Amino acid sequence: MWPISTSRPRPIVFGAASVRPLDPALLAAVDLRPPVRRGDLLPLLDGGPGTVVLVDGLFGGTMAVTPTECRQLLDAGWTVVGCSSMGALRAADLWPLGAIGIGDIFTLYRLGTLTSDADVAVALDPDDGHREVTVCTVHVRAVLAAAVEAGLIAPAQRSRLARAAEGIHWSQRSWTACRAVWSELGVAPTVLSSLLRLGREPRLHPKVRDAETCLRAVLAGDWLGDGATDTRRCPACQEPLTAGMLFCSVCVSEAHETCL
Repeated sequence: MWPISTSRPRPIVFGAASVRPLDPALLAAVDLRPPVRRGDLLPLLDGGPGTVVLVDGLFGGTMAVTPTECRQLLDAGWTVVGCSSMGALRAADLWPLGAIGIGDIFTLYRLGTLTSDADVAVALDPDDGHREVTVCTVHVRAVLAAAVEAGLIAPAQRSRLARAAEGIHWSQRSWTACRAVWSELGVAPTVLSSLLRLGREPRLHPKVRDAETCLRAVLAGDWLGDGATDTRRCPACQEPLTAGMLFCSVCVSEAHETCL
């Protein structure tokens, strides 16, 4: 990845669970704020244009930040970047207006492969640093893909387990709830324990991976605003793209494999 640029103001980053496992030095380089909710962006209009990165956000009809709020920032000259969770959703909504999306999850929403907010929705605990208390479907799918690769479960079993987990409402889908429905399908206790262990590994969490890619790309400062180059980059891995390409074919393939 690129080095952190010190020549620009710190970007404002709304995030919590998806950025908690990241390098503290990376987080120290940004103005980190709690998960974005409706009304949080409008006060930014009182200041000069800058860069805002949407990572995590609150879900629910009265809490979620709206595309209109993001569009107002874009209209005022702000650079709006999104990844991982609520940020990926809003970047996918507003890329035609200039919002920048980064990461596997944004890529799949942009392609139309992911279509539902529920694929990334989670419940957060505001009393514990907005820790995730439920698990989103893209995370479940990534863990099950890793389990297949490790030989813990068969590919056909992966599909059954994914459907069972997705049958739980996002506000109730904890790893404990997943374990319960998987146990009913006959998964051995040792395999269940291994699946939950994989679920605790940040490297397997698509939101965390995308957040790191996004923050490092933004902090490098060589592709946004005045420092941007003419070279288009893959929103998932940030590698240069050839003319006419929207995404790196390798990343689209990997995103399908680990997030679906």
